[in-house]
Amino acid sequence: MSMPLFSTGRSAMRLHVFLFTLLFLTLLSPVRSGMASAENHCLNLSGICRRDICKITEDQTGACKGRWKCCRSWWILVPIPTPLIYSDYQAPLKHKLK
Repeated sequence: MSMPLFSTGRSAMRLHVFLFTLLFLTLLSPVRSGMASAENHCLNLSGICRRDICKITEDQTGACKGRWKCCRSWWILVPIPTPLIYSDYQAPLKHKLK
């Protein structure tokens, strides 16, 4: 008598469901992916990432990515101290075509 390779009993089905669920849960990310740490820091400071320039009533608190700046309302309007964040990121030099 030969034993089957896979058992088709009730406990085997539960095991398959458990393993499938475990595999599916490991594929899910517990954090929001695709957002850089500088952007997260900007959001934690109640700021917003804007391209190139901040509004008149906002201060620049750092850089989000490339040309994007972290802008936040003046501390007079929102009484939360704003630490200045310096990044090691430098925008790449643009070549001038002659």
